[in-house]
Amino acid sequence: MHKKVTLKNGLTLITIDRPYLDSVTTLVAIGAGSRYETKKINGISHFLEHMFFKGSKKYPSAEQISNLVDGIGAVNNAATDKEVTYYWIKSSVRHIKLSSDILSSMIKESLLSAEEIEREKGVIIEELRMYRDNPSRYVWELYERLQFGDQPLGWDIGGDEKTITSLGRKDFVSYMNSLYSPKNMVLVYVGKLPKNIEKMAEEHFGDLPKRATSQFKPFVKSKQVKPRVNIFYKATDQANLVLGMEGFSRYDDKRYSARVLATILGAGMSSRLFIQVRERRGFAYHVSAQHDSYKDTGTFTVYAGLKLEKVYEGLGVILTELEKTILEEVTDEELKKAKEMIRGRIALQSESTNFLAEYFGTNFALDRKVRTFEELIQKIDKVTKEDVQVLAKELFKKDKMNLQIIGPFKDADKFENILNGFKYV
Repeated sequence: MHKKVTLKNGLTLITIDRPYLDSVTTLVAIGAGSRYETKKINGISHFLEHMFFKGSKKYPSAEQISNLVDGIGAVNNAATDKEVTYYWIKSSVRHIKLSSDILSSMIKESLLSAEEIEREKGVIIEELRMYRDNPSRYVWELYERLQFGDQPLGWDIGGDEKTITSLGRKDFVSYMNSLYSPKNMVLVYVGKLPKNIEKMAEEHFGDLPKRATSQFKPFVKSKQVKPRVNIFYKATDQANLVLGMEGFSRYDDKRYSARVLATILGAGMSSRLFIQVRERRGFAYHVSAQHDSYKDTGTFTVYAGLKLEKVYEGLGVILTELEKTILEEVTDEELKKAKEMIRGRIALQSESTNFLAEYFGTNFALDRKVRTFEELIQKIDKVTKEDVQVLAKELFKKDKMNLQIIGPFKDADKFENILNGFKYV
């Protein structure tokens, strides 16, 4: 399915040839993100992502870059997370060389103009404000702050307005020099690839400058002895809530059972939470569950956008469904369906060159190895009903629960009482 080689400068190249397509996604992923930051520069990972589109030595303006990309009918973008950042261009195969040239120039010779930095501060601040005005998104940032506290995993990826305003060119150069090393990157091509793809990669990315590779501070787990509730007061027409607890790291095999459990509880229109919260009671439009992993910890979460007048009852229904997974095994039918859903969703996503590039790029940037879909499915297939129940008993304890709410509420007592009514500790 894929081929992996190492270029002379230490950059890993992963290629996935799809000869029946006419497009190619070119992606560079870096093991860099907001948890590598200090409080003084919180938000710089995301800010730097923006700056790479503002001009390089070869393509000295944002307008020139965008005109070139639009001029060949391509699309480009980037994303910053807590442990990884990636940049990509999707183009027709006839323009793969130009896409490679643009992307490599952005990364290896960004101008980082002081004037552009000052201008972009306003853009970043408006982006932060936009997200704060979107409760269904902002509730996740607040939730991670509640679970992980005042350490990098708990900080907003975008930083705050005061910190963004204080950043200068030397901060960007210093941060980039600490992480943007070829040995901390991976280059991925997915699509209809020319036979000389390795030579092309060496030509465009073989001269990336040598830089350092820093480490982040490990997550420090605090002792939690009771449920935690945080309310962000906002005059909304809907209560957005995330109920969660600490999950499992990228290197803990329990994450496979957690994925199956989350699928049974809250993936798709036949999941337990969807049926009970939306279909039978009409309390919400969206309700879901998921498990996410970081290098040294994780989160198991349930999200719901509930009717204001039904928020307390809706939370009770969610807790009841969690309780059921503790009391009894899931059915054979549910287990089979969850595994087939995971398998099927991967198959559908794999038809996208962008998905494949992001999957292989981010996984290699994080783990420095490739985890194939076949390996993932094998792990999922080994999960048993007993595994799911044992995991539910380990996860769903009231003294481990964290509840973040955005809505027109001022008193946390009633929410705390509902969580304290959960039987298992």
